[in-house]
Amino acid sequence: MTDFFETLGRMISKFWSFILVGLFLICTAVLYKIVGGNSYIAIHDNLDLFIPQFQMMRNDGTFFALEADTDFLNSISRNVLPSEFSLYTVLYMILPSFKAYIVGYYIKIIIAMIGSGLLAYDILTKEGLDTWVKRGVYYIHPVKRDYTNVVSLTVLISFTYGILNLFPAFGIPFASIPLIIYFLRKAYLEPSFWMFLLIFCYPFLSYFSYHGIFIMGYLVIAIIWIWIRNHKFPWQLALGLVLLAAGSVICEYRLFATMLFSNEVTIRSTMVEANLSVIEILKEIAASWASGMMHANDAHLYIVLPTCVIYFFYLNSKYIKDGNSVGIVHDYYNLCAIGIIFNSVVYGLYNSGVIRTVFETIVPPLKGWQFNRTIFFNPFLWYASFFIVCYRIILDVSQGGLEPKKSLIIKISTYLLVLLAILVVMFQPALPFGQTARYDDLFYTAYGQYYRHCHNGESNKDNLSYKEFYDTELFESLKAEIGYKEGEQCVAYLMYPAQLEYNDISTLDGYLGFYSQDYKNKWRQVIAPALDMQPISAAYFDESGIRCILFSGNYESVPMYSGTLGGITEDDLYIDSKALYDLGCKYVFSRVKITNAEDVNLSLIASGQGEAYKVYVYELSEPDIVEENEEIK
Repeated sequence: MTDFFETLGRMISKFWSFILVGLFLICTAVLYKIVGGNSYIAIHDNLDLFIPQFQMMRNDGTFFALEADTDFLNSISRNVLPSEFSLYTVLYMILPSFKAYIVGYYIKIIIAMIGSGLLAYDILTKEGLDTWVKRGVYYIHPVKRDYTNVVSLTVLISFTYGILNLFPAFGIPFASIPLIIYFLRKAYLEPSFWMFLLIFCYPFLSYFSYHGIFIMGYLVIAIIWIWIRNHKFPWQLALGLVLLAAGSVICEYRLFATMLFSNEVTIRSTMVEANLSVIEILKEIAASWASGMMHANDAHLYIVLPTCVIYFFYLNSKYIKDGNSVGIVHDYYNLCAIGIIFNSVVYGLYNSGVIRTVFETIVPPLKGWQFNRTIFFNPFLWYASFFIVCYRIILDVSQGGLEPKKSLIIKISTYLLVLLAILVVMFQPALPFGQTARYDDLFYTAYGQYYRHCHNGESNKDNLSYKEFYDTELFESLKAEIGYKEGEQCVAYLMYPAQLEYNDISTLDGYLGFYSQDYKNKWRQVIAPALDMQPISAAYFDESGIRCILFSGNYESVPMYSGTLGGITEDDLYIDSKALYDLGCKYVFSRVKITNAEDVNLSLIASGQGEAYKVYVYELSEPDIVEENEEIK
């Protein structure tokens, strides 16, 4: 029995990091299994955007359709939706939407850990860290490493990177960044057919507009730098660049066909970007460096940032003190720091009208392209920097000849730092300062369960769960009551068009960042009466237009994500009913009772109470007929 416990103790000591990760995966899977559709999943740019897009393709069977209409924005082409040659899309082909979303979360974590682990192993066992800095000088001879601690660090920090609450629909592209670096590095050092094939297939995990084009841009910089440094053209990386481009074109052929062969003028032509002053741009740079941005919120402010900043000054002061200025230039850690600063600066400069004009003049085809998405690479760079710091601390302890007790204290302190970073990611919504953790679904789901436990099973009506948001039972009953036929066009008022689209109801309105300017102009005529009453709404629509929806004339904003709508139960609807009718609208689905229904040619034909909110359905009659009848009277 003693031998058993000794063996068990050694196993736990060696694999404790794997055990922790495994417990997290098991516990969260059990939570989502128990809670199911009552989970609280982020709505903004998520449930109201990508999830209904996948569901629409599932409803209509158009994942692979070359020519097909969709159920939103007046039957816009399926080609504007995500490509079928994407791992995330495939999940929604084979699984129900909620399960696909949760499985995507776990796949993101696994890909992040595999990619980071391979990259760390490749660097640590080759040239990279054998020559890393120790007190300002390079190691001349190979050093003895504490592999158990290195593996534990790699597992924990790659896991931390994997659970970051980044843009959910692009979680896999975020997570796969270490993997493509590994593929390219491996192809450069040990070129092989299989590695080049993996590079070619990589776009299946990525997304061109958000990550792929930037990866290729960074790769071009690397090719030029290595060519100058080694006086030898790195053909391996050049071939990798060609294969990445080819793979992107194949995987996202719909996107490239739209960009290259469509002459349609889109809303991108009228979008107005911010034009900040120099001081405001500097503040934006500092804010993005310290807190990231909404879609790339990596929770580095509390633990990772101060650790990395302190080490940055310590490291480079040592270089200067030891007269080793060359070391500053060649240190991987400083390269990561430069990358973080560069991405933050680009993010800030994008808000300069002069900079954007110069860029669009040099590269006209990329007019309207958001080149500030370089900020999407900062999460990886921050946690790579954090890994380097923790690794070097462990390495210093292993090589420093310290007494065992002191060495153990330093190692434990390092691991506590890493564990704190993990806890910050998991509980960020409960922490002060920093970027709001909009996509921390796990925290909000767990808190939702806690709230129900404390309120006799009642949910918090200030927020809608996945099941409450889409409420398929409510919409199916409403469709049956009004005799809804597939393809009949509808609009949503004070609710998300996504709620209709998910339930296989066609909408004239919708949320998309790329559709025709002509349709935007037609829709503006529909909502002109409301926009005339709300200048802020008018500016938002005119300068953007991505949310092509009905606006309230009485309220500047309405919390549609809640079950109570902020207490609003009825409202006037300000629209040009003739313009709406001419677009083919038959029904208006509303979260509130429309008090001026007759004035805008609407008739209440159905209503239903769902789990969290009530919906009214109005039928739109032909305005011209009504006007003629009034004249006869």
